[in-house]
Amino acid sequence: MTLTVQQQTSILQLILAMFNTSPGAVNLKILGSQLLNDRSLVNLAQSLAESALFFGKNYAALSPVEFTATFVDDLFGDRVSTSNKTLIFYFIANQMAAGATQGELISELTSVFSSVSSTDPNWGAAALHYNTCNATKIVDYLLASTFTQADKAIVADHIVTQMAAGKTFGAMIVWAIITLDCADHGNLVWGNAAALFKNRIEVSKYYSIDKTCTAINPAALQQILLEVTVDTRTVVAAKTAIDNILDVSNCSPESDCKDFQLNNILEIKESDFLSMPRRISLATELTF
Repeated sequence: MTLTVQQQTSILQLILAMFNTSPGAVNLKILGSQLLNDRSLVNLAQSLAESALFFGKNYAALSPVEFTATFVDDLFGDRVSTSNKTLIFYFIANQMAAGATQGELISELTSVFSSVSSTDPNWGAAALHYNTCNATKIVDYLLASTFTQADKAIVADHIVTQMAAGKTFGAMIVWAIITLDCADHGNLVWGNAAALFKNRIEVSKYYSIDKTCTAINPAALQQILLEVTVDTRTVVAAKTAIDNILDVSNCSPESDCKDFQLNNILEIKESDFLSMPRRISLATELTF
């Protein structure tokens, strides 16, 4: 079974919303197989949101102890007590000693942490900050300069409020995508953002589907997409920039970008490395 045009477009939209880039041919195939296996776009978004890639930190060069200390600081900052940070530190250290990887631990802890109530006396302030930062990231990627910072903050706050009411972050990412995709370009509030989104998706499609490539570094591709505006002439310029890079790199449909491999992320999410009793225990520790 092959992907429909709508399924392909949904994947392009999801990766643009979450990573501000285009998936490339290899990742498009990987994510497409997930949709064809009856995985919803909402669940796919949630899995990616609980990944080290979305968390946005590179810990690869750190020792287990260095990773544990740095990750705990990055996730919680000074918004939880020293004793609670120590609790998580030893949990991570023990899991790594038992064979858990950095990616597995980032996935598991961010998954649990994002569902903690903002009113929790121990973890609430840190959870609210974490969810707000994630919502702001999505809003910044999607709306860019078409909204003021104050108006973008209102949209981000709406996402966080809906999450507090029971919606998953994945569901709110898809909500934001659908809102832009369905907005009339003449709409006084959403129109420019919708036009920008359409133009960037056209460039993403050109790279991942028309050219079937993954040869451009994600950072370089992000820069190309950042230069796309509501002006359709910037779409032409972006496609030309892609062509120029691909002419040099000799793009192959089977080439692979080492910095943006989604298959490893999805394998981590499928592994469910913590046993259910351990997951329940961790959730209890985070919400007592």
